[in-house]
Amino acid sequence: MDNIELVKLGQWHCDLTTGELSNGQTQNTLEPKTIELLSYFLNNHSKVLPKEQIVNSLWEDTIVSDEVLAKTISKLRKALNDNPKTPEFIETLPKRGYRFKVAPQPIISNNTLKQDTTKVGHTKLVLLLATVAIAIGTVFFIYRDYNSSNNQKQPSSTILNPELSNLQKQADDYYFQYTRADNENAIRLYERIIAAEPNFGPAQSGLATALVQKVLRWPNELGTPDIEHTTLTQAHKEQRLATPEAKQYLERAQALGERAVRLAPSDSSVHRSLGLVYAAQNKFDLALKHYDKAIELNPNAWGAMINKSEILDTRNQTLEGLELLTNAYEAMEREYNSETVKIRPWHSKIGIAIAKKSNQIGKSLDAEIWYRRVLNYSPLDVEANLGLMELLKSKGEQASAKEICHKLQLSVSPELSCQE
Repeated sequence: MDNIELVKLGQWHCDLTTGELSNGQTQNTLEPKTIELLSYFLNNHSKVLPKEQIVNSLWEDTIVSDEVLAKTISKLRKALNDNPKTPEFIETLPKRGYRFKVAPQPIISNNTLKQDTTKVGHTKLVLLLATVAIAIGTVFFIYRDYNSSNNQKQPSSTILNPELSNLQKQADDYYFQYTRADNENAIRLYERIIAAEPNFGPAQSGLATALVQKVLRWPNELGTPDIEHTTLTQAHKEQRLATPEAKQYLERAQALGERAVRLAPSDSSVHRSLGLVYAAQNKFDLALKHYDKAIELNPNAWGAMINKSEILDTRNQTLEGLELLTNAYEAMEREYNSETVKIRPWHSKIGIAIAKKSNQIGKSLDAEIWYRRVLNYSPLDVEANLGLMELLKSKGEQASAKEICHKLQLSVSPELSCQE
């Protein structure tokens, strides 16, 4: 079962990559550790499994109580609607352990072509090959025309119906708002798409990226103050991505991201997503490999450029990182009209980041140009105004700095002090 992703368990269809369970009426999503437990049961179905064996396999190098295992099994039972008193799936054997009673049936996806050439006559085989050749030629021209008119997007091999396509757009739009509620909405929509169409790569990668953001930006419990998120680098320093819960989410994100790349290897966005997952796991070389692939597939892949730039900064490749960040900004400018919702939250931030980095390496004139470039389309951006104000002060242009201060004071920051 190790290489099988889709299985049938009685009335349930299960995607072992995403943890989606569906019986046509009910849809459940398993947590990462519950997915591991189900996979372990499937690999050892019909066997009596002692508690210690299960714990050692699922929580190696970690000391956990029997209660933790019992709770995980309870969650799996609940998802499968399995009554522990009359179990269809998970049988409890007192003083012996557990046994998974149902043998899984692999589900062959529509993308898997099964050929039996011994039953195909020579004439039929020739006709089949001719038909395939025509189909390949047709696909080639469709893809070529698509790419020539829309360079930044590569279609997945699976095409969504209009309803699911609209859900995908909504999920992407939610994700790019970068709020906790919007990210949770994105997760739910991506999961609905995957349940309906398991072979659509961009939904898998979208869910992977949203899970990374969940542990990166909102590791705090609901009802508690949000943390002040800055960068992936800072998250690593604060060990926010090293907690057991974070690791579980990231393991699920990795499985989703890797599957997305297998499903849609020519889609730039899925490579960028997998790169982000690897970067969150401290696997920077793998992250760079997929960021580079994303940029190769799409020269306007500004998200991958931003992410790669941050890794280069951690390796003291400051100039290379600054150049890449500048390229990302220029790509955002080119794509702004077609990707406004995605780009708007980043537009000013990246311009300001370029200004700050330019100033840090002694290029104060470049820094001033970038601050003014941001203010040209966002004149009341507080961070850009303050950055320019401090830069002008450092150059002895007190009057100009004070003018900026008064403008902010009158418009958006009345508490700001403009004293010398």
